[in-house]
Amino acid sequence: MESTFQTVLRKPAMFLRKSSRAKYIAVILCLVAGGLRFPEVGAATYAIITIDVCWTCGDDFQGTWNGKDYGIPLIVEKLRAHGFNGTFFVAPYCPADLKNKMLSNLKFLLAHGQDVQLHTHPDVFDPSRKNLSMYSKNEKREILATGIRVLQEAGAPRPIAHRAGQLCIDQEMFELLAEFGIPIDSSIYTHFVDCGAPLPENVINRFAKIGDVYELPIFLIRTVPYIGHAGTTALQFDSTTWWQQKLALEQVADRKLPLVTIFLHFFSLYDRVTPDKRFDPFKVLGPNDCNIRALDNILRMLKTDERFKVVTIRELWDIHNQDPSQLDGPSFIPYPGLLPTYARSWKYLFNGSVTNIIVLVSPLIPLSVAVILALMWRKRTLSTGSRTRKND
Repeated sequence: MESTFQTVLRKPAMFLRKSSRAKYIAVILCLVAGGLRFPEVGAATYAIITIDVCWTCGDDFQGTWNGKDYGIPLIVEKLRAHGFNGTFFVAPYCPADLKNKMLSNLKFLLAHGQDVQLHTHPDVFDPSRKNLSMYSKNEKREILATGIRVLQEAGAPRPIAHRAGQLCIDQEMFELLAEFGIPIDSSIYTHFVDCGAPLPENVINRFAKIGDVYELPIFLIRTVPYIGHAGTTALQFDSTTWWQQKLALEQVADRKLPLVTIFLHFFSLYDRVTPDKRFDPFKVLGPNDCNIRALDNILRMLKTDERFKVVTIRELWDIHNQDPSQLDGPSFIPYPGLLPTYARSWKYLFNGSVTNIIVLVSPLIPLSVAVILALMWRKRTLSTGSRTRKND
């Protein structure tokens, strides 16, 4: 004897006539089917994995510990294992005696098919001025020209994208990027608005044109609601946990956002101590197991979830040129929730951030108030009981 479900599938019209209950079953089936997520053709979210190589001239690039590399070679190895390429923002500025080391490291990236773009860290020229906003327009022009020339000397194509050192860019630098024919910037971080290039609210987490240059977002996720940009952080390995990253990416896919950028540094997969002497390499302390696991998890997720497609910035620019509408989307900031934020604050408790301490302490305030009120109520109850017994 066939089941009710089989009858609905085989002879829905007859079944609906026979049983009024079937109407309710049909409605439930429609609701269930409507709640399922089916990948749409052409609706994938483009995921760009960006890696900042702030210093290309030393052994920090490799991050070797006990004979194994935990720096760029390991990141490239993991990307290639999943069939992906990343976009490496490389700072090609070195003292003359380290130039050969820098060219060797650049050629490593190019030999492994990675997308190499320009990262302007000007402090090699003047250690007292770390931010581009501290340089004159002509100095900025020279920094750009030098960076482009050195990348091409190493065999890289002319860069089409730029990221400022310290994520600090001003309006003058935007104008120079257009002058040098670099159509994409990926520098503006809302926490650093004092650098001189604020991001309009309706452009956050969107690929949008600002002046003559397109801004690829430093992708934000929310950590604390209701307090604006102060309650956000970048979707980067050095300030988030895998739990947050996973939930944020799921929300991005659910919303069908056109793109998301994921942010690492060249040192994200190893622990280190900064040297006292300038231009000396980091002292590597060992692998950063949490970040290594997080990268493995993210790459596995991006590989298996059909809602994502990993591309480089150069590929993204080709997509934009073919059909700009593919990258149109709303301004949306994912919010992984309270518990992941609380767990993150424990992980980064000792990184010097006051915000982490506030987040950790905040649940203790209502709990302390509740305990105090309970003790006061108990004291009052006992006192009332004692007076009642005396009256009796």
